[in-house]
Amino acid sequence: MGIFKPPSVEKLQAKRDVYGLIKALQHKDVNVRKKAVKALGKLRDGRAAEPLVQALKDDVWYVRWKAAQALEEIGKPAIEPLVQATRGKDKNVQVKAMEILGKIKHEGAVEPMIQAMKDKDKTVRLKATDVLGKIGKPAVEPLIQALKDEDSDVRLSAAQALGEIKDERAVEPLIQALKDKNSNVRFKVAEVLGETGKSAVEPLVQALKDEDSGVRFSAAEALGKMRDERAVEPLIKALRDEDWGVREGAAEVLGKLQDGRVVEPLIQALKDQNWYVREGVAEVLSKLKDEKAVESLIQALKDESEFVRFSAAEVLGKIKNERALEPLIRTLKDESENVRIAAERALKKIKKEE
Repeated sequence: MGIFKPPSVEKLQAKRDVYGLIKALQHKDVNVRKKAVKALGKLRDGRAAEPLVQALKDDVWYVRWKAAQALEEIGKPAIEPLVQATRGKDKNVQVKAMEILGKIKHEGAVEPMIQAMKDKDKTVRLKATDVLGKIGKPAVEPLIQALKDEDSDVRLSAAQALGEIKDERAVEPLIQALKDKNSNVRFKVAEVLGETGKSAVEPLVQALKDEDSGVRFSAAEALGKMRDERAVEPLIKALRDEDWGVREGAAEVLGKLQDGRVVEPLIQALKDQNWYVREGVAEVLSKLKDEKAVESLIQALKDESEFVRFSAAEVLGKIKNERALEPLIRTLKDESENVRIAAERALKKIKKEE
């Protein structure tokens, strides 16, 4: 009886013997299967697509991983076998096949993903929306329908996918989704609308009044990206929001708008009860470099919070206004070493400009 010799995968690959390599995928020796699946990926032959889908069930993770990579390399010829796998009973294979379809990004996967979005398994529905987002514009309509899914996670995932695609058809449905009963969905929708253009400004202004502070924060961030003057007054009002995170976010956004109306409200916000907000406002004022802010920043050098005094000194150094020289010299006697260091740095910057 002769010594067992596994087939030479290298020779099969050299001969481009696809059927020989497919047969090697069934070999009991795991090393043979590993080499075979890797070789088939390099050949990129559509005839290997269906056997490679079957290899997604292999009990060795390396074989499954390389089979997925090979299918991705094969591309379009692998679509149909992968679609069939998305309809199978093995959830692991089903989800993996969907993932590969998302990487291939072929519109032939749109219809199967629409069907998958009706699956009872939430994981499958989420993966379907993710795949549709990667496919792009051909997937817009089914994703719009997914904004009405009974599962909030699917609705959130659909909003995120639509945000990646950035198609005008999705704007109005997303605006409607700002009224979703789930605050996490509303948060994501507001974020996405910030990327879609000025048609969503008014709805986002309304979202600044949402009952959930996270949604209000997301709406402020979105309005900042749009840089629309219609958002200035509503964002100024948001400086008085009950949630300090929203107030700080509104201040940051107002700084980006470069509008003269924001200076006085920001100066008033230096008196905010929350030190983190005051510090953030000071930083925003430094970027605006408006002389109206200098006096208020000088007053902030006496603030009870060490962090605000530190920030005010840093900002005055950035603005480089000579009026701050004497107050900064007095601040060199501050009880906090960090504040004294900040004042010293600011003085050097101002004197350098003289």
